[in-house]
Amino acid sequence: MEGMKHWQNTEAMIGTVTGPFQSEILVCQRRNHMINSLGVWYSNPLDSAMPVLMFQIILVFFITRILFLLLKPLRPSLTVTYILAGIVIGPSIFGQNSRYLAEVFPPGGITILMTFSQVGYLIHLFAIGVQVDTGILWRAEKSELIIGTMCFFSPYAVAYLSYYALKGLFNLDDSLSYSIPYIAIINSLSAFPVITSLLTDLRILNSDLGRFASHVSLVCDLLTWSLSLLANAANLAFHHSTMDSMWSILFALMFISIIIFIIRPVTIWSSRCAQDGEEERVHFFEIMVILLGCSLLSEILGQHSSFGAYLMGWALPHGPPFGTTLVQKVETVSDSLMVPAFLAVSGVRTHLSSLVAASSGYTQVIIVMGYVGKFSGTLVASVVCGKPFWDAVPLSLIMCCKGIIEVAVYCAWYDRKIIDQQVFAQLVVTMVIVTTLVRPLVAYLYDPSSRYMVHGRRALPQSKEGVKVQILVCLHNEDNVPTIMNLLEASNPTPHSPISVFVLHLEELKGRCAAVLVPHHHLDKSASQVAGSDHVVNAFTNYEQRSCGSAVVQHFTAISPFESMHDDVCALALDKRTHLIILPFHKTWAIDGTVGFVKYAFRNVNKNVMGKAPCSVGVLIDRGSLASTHHMVGGEAAPYRVFVLFLGGADDREALAYSMRMVDHPSVSLTIIWIRSREDENQGGSQLDKEAMGDFRAKVGYNRNVKYVQEMTEDGVGTIQVIRSVETVVELLIVGKHHDPSSPLILGLTDWSENPELGVIGDLLATSDFQFSVLVVQREPTAATSLPFY
Repeated sequence: MEGMKHWQNTEAMIGTVTGPFQSEILVCQRRNHMINSLGVWYSNPLDSAMPVLMFQIILVFFITRILFLLLKPLRPSLTVTYILAGIVIGPSIFGQNSRYLAEVFPPGGITILMTFSQVGYLIHLFAIGVQVDTGILWRAEKSELIIGTMCFFSPYAVAYLSYYALKGLFNLDDSLSYSIPYIAIINSLSAFPVITSLLTDLRILNSDLGRFASHVSLVCDLLTWSLSLLANAANLAFHHSTMDSMWSILFALMFISIIIFIIRPVTIWSSRCAQDGEEERVHFFEIMVILLGCSLLSEILGQHSSFGAYLMGWALPHGPPFGTTLVQKVETVSDSLMVPAFLAVSGVRTHLSSLVAASSGYTQVIIVMGYVGKFSGTLVASVVCGKPFWDAVPLSLIMCCKGIIEVAVYCAWYDRKIIDQQVFAQLVVTMVIVTTLVRPLVAYLYDPSSRYMVHGRRALPQSKEGVKVQILVCLHNEDNVPTIMNLLEASNPTPHSPISVFVLHLEELKGRCAAVLVPHHHLDKSASQVAGSDHVVNAFTNYEQRSCGSAVVQHFTAISPFESMHDDVCALALDKRTHLIILPFHKTWAIDGTVGFVKYAFRNVNKNVMGKAPCSVGVLIDRGSLASTHHMVGGEAAPYRVFVLFLGGADDREALAYSMRMVDHPSVSLTIIWIRSREDENQGGSQLDKEAMGDFRAKVGYNRNVKYVQEMTEDGVGTIQVIRSVETVVELLIVGKHHDPSSPLILGLTDWSENPELGVIGDLLATSDFQFSVLVVQREPTAATSLPFY
């Protein structure tokens, strides 16, 4: 041991000792001052471990928030922001002040933060593993396997070719030669959790490209973990013996078997040991103990502790109820506090001064060529497999992104002296730059809504006979089922004019990484917990059977983030060539007419669908009146009263076209109210509106179930009076969304709006003053009214 000396006038002493592999730094402190401080009156609080740890965490969060605000135009990920915060508070910037470095990061002072954050990373990785749907591998298409394999091996090959090219031209250091295989390996990795997190941030997780990228990255993940086991065995065979290598593989397989066949069933069984009627619970702390045990056993077997944590997460069921409950509890512990500390520590350990070393240029060339190899390999494989070029480019960029998994690998290799400080800094800095640049590039190059905009949009057919109407019904829960079913029955499906109904169950993505859009019967029952899902299916199945072939129902389930859920709706509407999408309003009403439930996430989904839908859209405001008239299907009770409010415009003409299907239903009483102004009457009004109304009356002819009323008003007050005059006799009111803003009919109604996505009249009817249900119809949107993608 070399001579010990006091550090920066503190009570800590520092020296160098000979460790098992290399020289180590030894830090000594007084035992009574190691953890807690005696207070500022006795000594410097930062001489003790606990105040230093708390100060470091507070500093990380403070600097992170500042950087996030400053870099907001670049839309950086939180991973990048936390790493940059660590670089700022570390030796590279703030640490240039020696007193600051001595107080905030004394020798050994970062070790406690590293240990704290490493435990958080293990918990985070376990939570990620729980969210992985391993069934994706069994459902993977041939093209996904090919592209995933190329994505993994191409950067490895290009990095090695670059190394040998440089070796032939220059005299490279031996340390670089030792690091090359590891640099090539890390460039090959495209971690599934990192890629899905990026896709979620870009709001394209449930797009065609997003799903494809998720599957490709999972193939890469499987190759990475499999080859890491083989590499460890090969390393043992090279440095020790072949027998040790065989034993390592055998014990690893035994370890995997124990997790799958013992720990998994025991954990699931214990989580279900609840009394009848109680909510299914997860034994959180027991699972945490098992998690730490798996991580410890992984270390004993020669693997990194994260391998055991991730593998255990893989083995447990994803999705609700088990996966969702477990992930929510785990994320509360790790993601909000410990994972940010882990990423910040990686930034603290990144010394920018090492980048100016003479050999850094050679290393940087190899790192960059690895990224080039991954991009080009993925691009070529995608094009060969038939992917469009402008889909292959963003896919290749996405595969080049890295995140917390790669950072953890950098840190592990740095700790084991596989890479030195210079290579570590280069890997981290390159990752930050590439990931920061790729995000806006992908957002610019790929817009999933573009496929909806380039196709001809479908509107409701104007004829009431001989045309099959296809309707997409979206449901978040079973509350709106009676209302929507009776609305479909009012649409009067007949053998001569049938309807096809596509019921899409919309569920928020929880407890899993990958988005899903599949026929409902193909979905794993444990993966979906849409409220009353089985009841919904049974109700619509019974409706289909009663219709005797006039109505055909198909069920689909979409599990995705609310921010991009509209892509599933629009994609299915486009693929099925639907004429109308029916969306439930984001508010529900209690029996006394007051607002009972508001879900703003549903509102955002509706707004996005209305902005990008490839066909007409109807937002159903369900107040329960329609749901109470169960006599409609039998057609034996009093008629159901439907009113159409016609003020003019394309959307009102679409509402009129939809009501055309109801005229021959024996249990529907239809009333058309054409509200006109005297100014409109004098000027002749819109020719299209006149033609639409004329065609309607000509096609309907004499029908005692249909009434036609024309009302003259001067302003918005008069329009409200017309609505008030019929509110006691209407059960469903249909109205268009858009109206001419200069029309006198809405004069004074545009000054205040709570729900502008419904239009002026729709917003007025959505207030709690009215007691009837409303269907707000919008004809296909134009590009000018589309919402921005990103």
